[in-house]
Order: sequence, then structure tokens, then C-alpha cells
Amino acid sequence: MKKHFILNLLLNLGIIFLLMSSVAAYQSGNMLILGASIAIAVVLIYLKVVLLKFVNKDLANKHQEKIKNEKMTKTKK
Repeated sequence: MKKHFILNLLLNLGIIFLLMSSVAAYQSGNMLILGASIAIAVVLIYLKVVLLKFVNKDLANKHQEKIKNEKMTKTKK
């Protein structure tokens, strides 16, 4: 779970940095950097959504296993 937390943090920092660089590129009139920043930011946002879906699915599986183990221990008693 630590890997997912660190990856999420890095994705957030990357998105923020790219949005700030997009604003700076727009203000300076450099459209090539603006386009590249927006494209990379979209990719990072997509990766963040995939990561969040994976974490939600992983947590749901762990919760299901916990419930299953609790039922098994109750039936053994």
C-alpha cells in the first residue's frame, strides 16, 4: 500500500507541475511547450484514475476476504 500512496503523491505533484508550466507557457506564448504539458498532464490524469480504480478494487477484495475469514472462524467455534 505504501507504493500506491507514493505513486499517487508523485502523480499529484506531476499534474500540478504540468498545469503550472502550461499556464507559464501560455503566458509566454510558447505553444509547443503548452501542448506538450497538456498532453503529458492528460496522461498523468489517466494513470491516476487507473491507480484509484486498482486501489478501490484491491480494498474491496481485502474486505471480502476479511468477511470470509470471520465467517469461517465463527463456524469453527
